[in-house]
Amino acid sequence: MILEVPPTSVPPPQAVNAAGARQLINAGNTIVIDVRTEEEIARGGYLKSARRIDFSSPDFAENIAALARNNVYLIYCQSGIRGLRTGMLMEKLGFVHVYVLDGGINTWLRAGLPTLHDQQ
Repeated sequence: MILEVPPTSVPPPQAVNAAGARQLINAGNTIVIDVRTEEEIARGGYLKSARRIDFSSPDFAENIAALARNNVYLIYCQSGIRGLRTGMLMEKLGFVHVYVLDGGINTWLRAGLPTLHDQQ
């Protein structure tokens, strides 16, 4: 199924640095979405409470479209590009509060902030 997004003049989502992302996460009402592949997550870990929606999966757009529009979302990927594209899709779909971690998890790691790793 192809998801059609009507053209709009929606501004891009708000970019936040690592400190801003941490504040959003600590606020407790932010839904964190990791759009990286499982391989990327295995290599670099993930942010606490992150929900995984792989940008490269065939049902990516449908999974994003199924989310509640009025929640606060923090989106991140590895370096920021897929996160920004996801945020722009969400804004076009009518999501109200979308933030993107500028520079992706790479920015988070450079700031020395913690990540979680699945047990092997």
